[in-house]
Order: sequence, then C-alpha cells, then structure tokens
Amino acid sequence: MAVTFYLFTRPDKKGDHPINVSIYLHGVRFCSSIGYSISPQKWDENAMKVKHGASNAKKVPFNLINSRIAAITSTFDALEANNAKLSKDQIKRKLSEVVGRSTGSEDEESGGPVGFFKHFDEFLLDGAMNHKWAINTAKKFGTLRKHIMKFNENITLDDWDKETFDAYVRFDAIELQMLDVSISKELTMIRWYLGWCVEKGYTSVVVFKSYKARLKDTKKPVIFLTKEELLKLYNFKIPKNGTTVTLHTMNGDEYVKVVEEKQSLDKVRDLFCFCAYTSLRYSDMAQLQRNHIVNGRIHITTIKTDDAVEIPVNEYAQKILDKYAAFDYDGLALPVISNQKMNKYLKDVCELCEFLEPINIVQYCDGKRKDICEPKWKLIGTHAARRTFICNALAAGVPPQLVMKYTGHADYHAMKPYIEVSDKSREEGMAKIEEFFKQ
Repeated sequence: MAVTFYLFTRPDKKGDHPINVSIYLHGVRFCSSIGYSISPQKWDENAMKVKHGASNAKKVPFNLINSRIAAITSTFDALEANNAKLSKDQIKRKLSEVVGRSTGSEDEESGGPVGFFKHFDEFLLDGAMNHKWAINTAKKFGTLRKHIMKFNENITLDDWDKETFDAYVRFDAIELQMLDVSISKELTMIRWYLGWCVEKGYTSVVVFKSYKARLKDTKKPVIFLTKEELLKLYNFKIPKNGTTVTLHTMNGDEYVKVVEEKQSLDKVRDLFCFCAYTSLRYSDMAQLQRNHIVNGRIHITTIKTDDAVEIPVNEYAQKILDKYAAFDYDGLALPVISNQKMNKYLKDVCELCEFLEPINIVQYCDGKRKDICEPKWKLIGTHAARRTFICNALAAGVPPQLVMKYTGHADYHAMKPYIEVSDKSREEGMAKIEEFFKQ
C-alpha cells in the first residue's frame, strides 16, 4: 500500500486531531496533513477513515472527509502500480493537486483572477451539510477535481469560456478516453459548481449556462432480473469452496470456474435479494437497523433523498431477516459489506446462476460509436436490485403510484424507463395469450 492515514498525536484548539497521510513510493516517504481533523472517537483506525455518520468540530461530515481520503488513496495506489518514481517535491505537488491546494493563482483580494479550486471545498461542504449529498456525490467531485488539475492546474473561475469548455471536452475524450456520457456528467458538475460561484459572487462569467457540447448519448437498457431469475438467485445453493463448476458463455461454449469465498457469495446474494424484494437502495439497506422494522413494516428515511418511506416486508424478505436474526451486527438488520465488494461478489454469484441473456449497449467515445454485447451477469450491480423490484412490481400489475410510495420516487419522469419495460412485458404476455388460443 502506498498510503497510510493516521491521527496526529497533538489535538487542535477544538480538540480534534489532524488527519495525516504517510506516502511511500519506491523508497521515498512524504508525510503531511490532508487538511481535515477529527476526534479519535470518530476515527476508524483499522479502516483508516472517519466513522459513518460522524462529523468534526467544524461540522465537516464524514463523507466529505472520506472522499478526500479515497481520492488520495486511489491516486498514489495507481502511481505505485505503474511503478512511478517521484521525488519528495513531486509527491508533495501531486498531493496538493489531489486535495486542491492550487498554486500559481492570484487571490481575489489582490484583484487578480480567482483560482478554480479556491472555493471548491466550501462548495462541497455546502452540498454535504445543506443538501445532504451522498458519499458517492462527493467522490465524483473528487474525481472531477483530479481531471481538471490534469487539464490545467492554474485554471481560474473566469477562464471558463466556450473555448475552454471545448478544450476540456477534447481533453476528456482524447487524453482520458472518457465516454461521451461520462463527459456530459462532468460538464453538468462543472456547471453546478460555477452556478454556485455566481450565486456567491465569486465570478460573473455565465457562459456555462448556454454552452452545449456535441456529445452523443444513447438510452441505456434497464438492467434487472426477471421474476424467474430472481427466484433462481434467491433459491440458488452456492457450492462449497474449491468446487469446480462447468459454466457456459453466451455462445454455448463451456468453461470451468472454481468457487471461492462461498460465505461472502451467500451473504451478497441475500443482501441483493432483500433489496430486490423491498425496493431499498444499497445505501438504505446498509443503514437499516432492526428497530426500523416494526409490525412487519420498514420505516426508514432514505439516505439519498431524505424521504420517509414505509415498506411492508413480504415473506421473501422476512426469511432473509430471519436467517440473520440470531447474529449481532451492532444493531444493523443485515451483515453489510462495502458496495464495491458487493458488486464484485454479485457478478460472481450471477455468473454461477448463468444469467446469460445478451445485453446490447451502444457507447460513444469522441463521437465514435462502440457496440458492446455482454451477458447479463456481467452488468448486474447493487442498484439492479431496486430496478428488479420496480420492473417486477409493475409487471405484476401494481399501479405506478403505489410503486412510487415504496421507492420514494417523486414524479413519473424517474419511473418512465421502468414503465416502458413493464409495457413491453405486458405486450409479450398478451402475445402468449393469443398464441394459447390459436393452439
């Protein structure tokens, strides 16, 4: 590991301890503060991050601090993997890029241009505290920060005219090989930040409001498990560790796979199915406590939208809860693992279930079309569980407005892709009925 995080021994005036990072690359070590502090009671020493739900004395929430820790870790782990050899000054400079300590920009108090990142942390803090951003939102802005620093580390707020936007789009496409849809999302985040800066009076440049990039995007397929696939996953008996199983490709060719980490696969299968039978997002399932379930109903305020939802627990979800009822998970209802690990294990167990339906995806990179066809198991992630609930509920004839009460969707626009999938399944069902009467 290239980086290690720890608390400085001496506290600050508010009683928090600065979070330090030790970076070690090929014999060169550099230590520095990451710019945030936290009390030892709120610090997870083993995981090297701030505990979930905690904030420091300055009211900076855990997700904002942890997003910076994640950005530093990913940056220097990648450098280590690529065998990069940096001097101490180069490591210091790279760390400054990651945490947004911009250099070479004039301060607005001197009448010069305002560095693009001067108010970036203030913007992130405002989003985390006043808009309840999820940790993934902070991580995405952390990635954007790294990309813009690579593009031009001395860029200012006033630099964002049409030519700069065009150059950044080309940089993302050519240098970073980003898909058009991903570039579009980054442009949205830049507009978001610049709009906030205009409201605060930090800049008066508003070109971002009218700028439109020539980016191509296509409608993504809704990835979900059908009723039959979900039941197969729910009842699937995962083989013992070391078992060699014979599997098939989409073309019918055989290959073998050795089962590993059966216990983790079993837990992940249960967690996914629980979400698929309740409509919960991963973030809400991960914070679901036993006291949130009263008289057969889940009462929870969602992490993403702060909506209070009430969801009846059906027998499939209840059996999963019963399976883990005798174990202690510090008040949690289920044995949660990280989203990243869950996505990995989820693909493994779906591969064992042989969910081989071909899924066609069209992508654009620098305006060039790329057609991809993958078996469904490769595309299943944690959010597919929520899609599975919605699509199957609509296919079963549950009214959209009732499904929205379970899921917390506020309008039909967000439900439209799922309703279209449901309409398709109903058409297929009617075709089967017609064929039945013709026989």
